[in-house]
Amino acid sequence: MASSFPKVWNLIGEFKERCGKKGWKAYPYDDLIETENEYHRFLWLHNLRPHTFRKVVMNPRCSIREGLSYRTVGLTYMAWVLPEALSESIWRIVKERAGLSRRVALYDLSSAYGGNTTCLGLNETKSVVLQEFECFLDGEYGIKLTSTRPARKG
Repeated sequence: MASSFPKVWNLIGEFKERCGKKGWKAYPYDDLIETENEYHRFLWLHNLRPHTFRKVVMNPRCSIREGLSYRTVGLTYMAWVLPEALSESIWRIVKERAGLSRRVALYDLSSAYGGNTTCLGLNETKSVVLQEFECFLDGEYGIKLTSTRPARKG
């Protein structure tokens, strides 16, 4: 499993291709999908820190490259797709901050890179794109998502 599970940027690239086939607009220079005037941004990075997370989710805007110029749009949904374990504090921010879980989804795929097919995910949005992303993870890679964090040891 670990060797067949793609790097996160390739995973999102594959998903963007799938979105294009569904008639959704997948922006070529951004990890962004547009459906019916809703913008769904996929963000990924190693070592996500709570300060960085807060800063990004509290300013839900994105500049989109179009030819030689850019335009800024308001993001409807954000999906954090993380190749490393998600910190407890970020999980808590999304669960405890009013309304945040309706527009921000978390996907901790660190287990998939370790060979496990069950990964941690939190998606309380009504986004059809994020629901499709979860179907993509399951259908293409057998990834099952659970919103239950494992019990802490010790």
